[in-house]
Amino acid sequence: MSKNICYNEYKSLAGKIMRLSECTCFDNILIQCHDNPDADALASGYALYLYFQKLGKQVRFIYRGNRRITKRDLLIMVDELKIPILYEPEIADIPQLLITVDCQYGQRNVTATKAENIAVIDHHPISGVLPPLSEIRSHVGSASTIVWDMLCTEGFDLDKEPLLSTALYYGLYTDSNGLAGLKDPLDQTMVESLSVRPGIIQRMNHSNISLSELRLTGKAIQEYEYDESDHCLILKAEPCDPNILGVISDFSMGTEGVDVCVVYFVAPSEIKFSIRSCVREIPANDLALHIADQLGGGGGHLNKAGGTIRPDRIGADTMRELSSSVNRIFHERITDYFRTCRCH
Repeated sequence: MSKNICYNEYKSLAGKIMRLSECTCFDNILIQCHDNPDADALASGYALYLYFQKLGKQVRFIYRGNRRITKRDLLIMVDELKIPILYEPEIADIPQLLITVDCQYGQRNVTATKAENIAVIDHHPISGVLPPLSEIRSHVGSASTIVWDMLCTEGFDLDKEPLLSTALYYGLYTDSNGLAGLKDPLDQTMVESLSVRPGIIQRMNHSNISLSELRLTGKAIQEYEYDESDHCLILKAEPCDPNILGVISDFSMGTEGVDVCVVYFVAPSEIKFSIRSCVREIPANDLALHIADQLGGGGGHLNKAGGTIRPDRIGADTMRELSSSVNRIFHERITDYFRTCRCH
């Protein structure tokens, strides 16, 4: 694999746009999105799959990790839009090219996969080193927007792919709070150019959570903790699809007086959390890194972030001890961040 480049080097190359055609010299291509994929990861990976498939490449689209997709709208999305994603927790073969999409190779939210060459397409802030084949645009609202623009550059006819267009629209829709938080003119341009299937969009949008997840959400909200001085809401949920934590935190941010919301669950195999912030002084991604420091990993955007804490880093002997220790860690680290951040 070619020499990796770091953040400063990448900034110096900001004027160089990666083209999908640069990847066509490889015949065996593996596309991987982050573990626990969301709509944006599914849509952007699907777009890459179709592009390389039409060029006759041997291509697969996968996700890994220890959890299958269970969120209802995502299951509908995969089924209705014919997304050929495979769950492959174990991989024996080594592809010529691995493309990670909506994530960056080496991050904790994407299980490491061996490959001869690596490419990265993502809309999150740069984390660590990047391979030379990288397209990072953290100013746009979704990975779907980036891939759509890359497809347009290659002359890919999206008018002939209504299912893909619908997927890309929904990817941006879910990553921008229903298009209310579009970040860049390119996002709006994509929305205006796509011909979508509104019936499928409506069905997915109205299947965001199941009845059991609705009960879980209600219980978490009912048992909220609120710090009035910091305008911070902390919610503890039962173990669930990690994407549901984002649903809970998005909903809770509509509460009067709440500037920051942290939702988490504790399970024997994993501790997941989601963060939302509507104040510039408390970047959600920075708070996520602070909470997970030396215990796991975290990241995201200024207003939306999340992360994982590894139970083995806690040192608890029982589930009760683990839950108690995690609760203490979250409260202590959130309080510490608010007391030491620039706005205090």
